[in-house]
Amino acid sequence: RRRGGCRHAASVTLTERRLKEFMQAEIGYFAGMSAQPVELTHIFKASTPELAAELILRQLPIHFATRIKHIEALCEWGSVPELVQVRNTLAESFQKLRLLETFASNLEPLTLVIHDLRQRHKAIVPLLGVAMADLRHRGLVSEADGNKWLDAFLLARISTEMCTLHYIMMLKAGQEAQAGRRGIIDPKCNPSEICRQAVVNVQRDPRYRTVPMPVESFVSPSAEKGIEFSFLPQYLLMIVEELIKNSACASVMRTERDSRTSRPKGSSGSGEYPPVRVFVGADDTQVMIEVSDKGGGITSKNFDSIWSYSSTQAPSSGGPGASSTAEERLGMSWADPLSGLGIKQRLGMGLPLTRLYTQYLGGSLELMSIPGVGVDTFINLKRIDPDEIRARSPPVAAKD
Repeated sequence: RRRGGCRHAASVTLTERRLKEFMQAEIGYFAGMSAQPVELTHIFKASTPELAAELILRQLPIHFATRIKHIEALCEWGSVPELVQVRNTLAESFQKLRLLETFASNLEPLTLVIHDLRQRHKAIVPLLGVAMADLRHRGLVSEADGNKWLDAFLLARISTEMCTLHYIMMLKAGQEAQAGRRGIIDPKCNPSEICRQAVVNVQRDPRYRTVPMPVESFVSPSAEKGIEFSFLPQYLLMIVEELIKNSACASVMRTERDSRTSRPKGSSGSGEYPPVRVFVGADDTQVMIEVSDKGGGITSKNFDSIWSYSSTQAPSSGGPGASSTAEERLGMSWADPLSGLGIKQRLGMGLPLTRLYTQYLGGSLELMSIPGVGVDTFINLKRIDPDEIRARSPPVAAKD
């Protein structure tokens, strides 16, 4: 039996108890392999469905086993239902990958498993938010240790999530005909168009529909390249959308706060919202995006906490009587299915998670605030040359 890569499984019948014991032993073995992140270079090199499948079968079992042990290392993890659920989700995915019979000529069994695990793994981020809030509330984990634990877990999750999406998109019909696009990588990603799409997405929310959000783009006069660059448009859109949403929220809440304190008695208090401005700039080595608002900024005493997975309640709808402040709304988790339920305390994860995605993509995310004025957020992304990466990067070696 091979422990890594594609394999042909012998016909062996196991009882459910023996299978569980076998999988526990497998998890321990794979967790001992010292998982390394699936680097962006590995994804660039996986330029066919077959190569992406090899990367998945080689790396994901190691990563899932490592994350299971990461959970089991937490104090009293078994008393937190959300952690138990995440651990079981990972164990189920590990088992399905390890029991999979794979053949180079037929990727359908793997494709079914990947679709299934991507659907089941959607709940992991919000579940972790609830779980860590519970552990911190009970004094079992400090804020600093909780942040460190989440950073390690979520960074590993980002790499495997991108890997599986790359595989799924690689299989889509007509990929080869889409201007050289391969999977999640677009060699002609246009950051200005991405920012405009992010504005459209944010303004679908009735709360932000009337907030002006102009997008301006510039290319250095000395640049030989245009504004397009090789990048991952889905993830750039997610990052920019989160930042624009935060700034729009700050603009709306500042206007509502100022309106309540300054309008005459009986006045409706309606007024124009300060704009959220988006600037895109590029030269031959980098692409930068700035999101600027006049939402009042963040006080110096609260500035460091914005990068923490800080404790909060589910966000309000922004209607009359909403009590959350712009600072409280910064860092809310995007696409969070628990949002609005109000049944459990959770951790705000949006802004720290946005920075993790940016860092994984080889960029940086910095935030500058002028208290009483507003916030400027800067994304700095380096241009990537896929041909150079494929030429110099060795394949990921399996460990046996």
